[in-house]
Amino acid sequence: MADIQLPDDMAAYGGILMDTRPWLYADAAADALRRLHHCTDETDVEGWETPADGYRVVGHLVTLMQRIPDLLADVEYLIAGHDQAIEAAGAADTPTELRALYAEIRGAQTAARETIAALGRVHAQLGRIKSKSKQG
Repeated sequence: MADIQLPDDMAAYGGILMDTRPWLYADAAADALRRLHHCTDETDVEGWETPADGYRVVGHLVTLMQRIPDLLADVEYLIAGHDQAIEAAGAADTPTELRALYAEIRGAQTAARETIAALGRVHAQLGRIKSKSKQG
């Protein structure tokens, strides 16, 4: 049986090739966030009508953000596994540059955790807001 060939756009958004190219997942996530931003900018959009819709969206954003510290750890691991075979362009001392990069990754992980906590608080507050019933 012949191999199935997916068009590039199908591969980029959940096709077979996604399993071997992690950057496509990041591209799909970035595109999804861009689309989310555009649809929430509109008025009278189905699924963006009540505070409960905001609660649902923020809940998914919390879940998304919870993955960021681990993904950053994966990036650090990827670089550390190759640190003897790489050099930082324009740097006089690659090991020093790598130590600075690792510190930046840890700082980004801390910032992501703070964002997760802040989004969690927003999500909890949204959970307490209820729409008033229309009297008719």
